Amino acid sequence: MRSIERTYRHGGWWDEINWSQVERDVRRLQGRIYRASKKGDYKGVDNLMKLLVRSETAKLFAIYVITQKNKGKSTPGVDGKVYLTTKERMRLSKDEFDYKSYKFQPILRKYIPKNQGNWRTRIYKSKKREYGEAEMRPLGMMTIKDRVMATIISLALSAKWEALLEPNVMGFRPGRCTQDAIQRIYLELMRGDKIILDADINKFFDNIKHDAILSKVKVFRKALFRCLKVGVVEKGKRIKTEKGIVQGSPLSPILANIALSGMQKALGRDICVISYADDLIVIAPTIPTMKRVIPNLARFLRERGLSLRREKTRITTKRRGFNFLGFRVEQPRMKLYVKPQKEKVKKFLDYSRELVWSNKQIEQRKLIAKLNPVIRGWAMYYRYSDANEAFSWVDHEIFGIVWRWARRKHNKKGKQWIFKKYFEEVGKDKWIFKDARTEYALVKASKVQRLKYDFIVNDLSPFNPDPVVKEIWNRKRYQEVRHAMI
Repeated sequence: MRSIERTYRHGGWWDEINWSQVERDVRRLQGRIYRASKKGDYKGVDNLMKLLVRSETAKLFAIYVITQKNKGKSTPGVDGKVYLTTKERMRLSKDEFDYKSYKFQPILRKYIPKNQGNWRTRIYKSKKREYGEAEMRPLGMMTIKDRVMATIISLALSAKWEALLEPNVMGFRPGRCTQDAIQRIYLELMRGDKIILDADINKFFDNIKHDAILSKVKVFRKALFRCLKVGVVEKGKRIKTEKGIVQGSPLSPILANIALSGMQKALGRDICVISYADDLIVIAPTIPTMKRVIPNLARFLRERGLSLRREKTRITTKRRGFNFLGFRVEQPRMKLYVKPQKEKVKKFLDYSRELVWSNKQIEQRKLIAKLNPVIRGWAMYYRYSDANEAFSWVDHEIFGIVWRWARRKHNKKGKQWIFKKYFEEVGKDKWIFKDARTEYALVKASKVQRLKYDFIVNDLSPFNPDPVVKEIWNRKRYQEVRHAMI
């Protein structure tokens, strides 16, 4: 903190700040909030949260995250302002961010495709081709300054609620990911036959009651009230917001988890609830128990202005299987499988076709450079599942995509000529899409090593300052880095 104050006095100080140290200072104070919250010291929690949001360190860290680190740093709000240079960020840091008096500006609302439609529709962009219209979802864009204020508040709220949320709340929490949710489901289903409710909350972010959030927040209630009620600007008109959380706000993840906190307690101890934002899996031991759970779940959601989406909610068993977070979980015979969901595999292949067909005239090495990160990233997401069959299918389909790309590029040449120019035989692999000049080859999903996800998160949190817990998270981070290099 003192080093920041020293560099703050002279010009050009922004580039001299050690951001790793700033982040450690913020995490240290978040650790104190977490520990006090875990002990039930509510007065201490409130004082520490106020200390964090008023600190210069938290303000600078929030500005750094929003204007320099995040992908949306160049996306303005209703004021049209962005802060992309060092001088602009330094000037922003001199503004006051007092949560008691800060006034949020209306949120600019735009609509983006949710379903993305058919890949041919996106490539040709022709209205005459009826390949299906893409479903649109709203996205709210706060001003950069509002995002900074929201980030500062979220730093304090996240540290407090990390100690209070149920372990099976997996969505948008630090240290938790989809793999943790899938593993928790896997371990629960391995205990025997269960009844499963595969549920989806209908328009969660649009319909959630503000009172469901504000009633659980004490320190920043007025600031959150102003943020939630600020309204949106859509097609030049300002619309009041009486309910819902704006997607795209730094506060939306923690506010969503706060609103749904207590679900496990409401449904009972003998029930396992795994939630990831608006997706829910409820596991009960018997059918009578599940019949008791469903009305309780509906009542819990109704109190928050929510309801289940009927077309995406069903009761099933592990024999019949279900989809969750892009995975297919089923046990057709003896083994319980967790596989990539077929619809997600097809969607990935559609995206790959779009990527290749949008670059028909590009050089081979550049096409490989575009495809490799996409293939590797998709395979890394599913590497902890039973993905052998899906990976082989993807490799086969992508080979067909690049082969058609090469044939179209040289439609007057024979197959042998195209093979010698664009492909190479390496060991048992006869059709490697490889640039002869640079030796740069297209990766295969099947070559990504499958691993077992053996980390059990339970109620562990990266905010916990306990040395033993810190060592566990350090080992997990090291393991993730090592796996990424395999």
